[in-house]
Amino acid sequence: MLVAVLLLLFYGVNDANCSAVHGNTTDRHSLLDFKEGITEDPTGALYSWSDNIHYYMWLGVNCSTRHPGPITVLDLYNLSLAGQITPSLGNLTFLRSLDLGSNRFTGQLP
Repeated sequence: MLVAVLLLLFYGVNDANCSAVHGNTTDRHSLLDFKEGITEDPTGALYSWSDNIHYYMWLGVNCSTRHPGPITVLDLYNLSLAGQITPSLGNLTFLRSLDLGSNRFTGQLP
């Protein structure tokens, strides 16, 4: 419990409406698949991206205020990440803003 509170304080809740829907497994699976394609995360930026923490608390993830739950923003700018951009990002159907700049990703955006 203490770890969850500390993560909440450290990362902040991006949008309280994200917590309203716990059943959006497509977005969560899509991001976890994207994480699998990352070969370098020297700062541990994506450490919070796990099944133990709800995705609304993951670094760089923001959710919709109109449709509670779906991810609308993925901001991973300048995190020294490297790896493959997986096609699973195409499953984030409500995504409106994607910033992967200043990293070393390969592949095409879906």
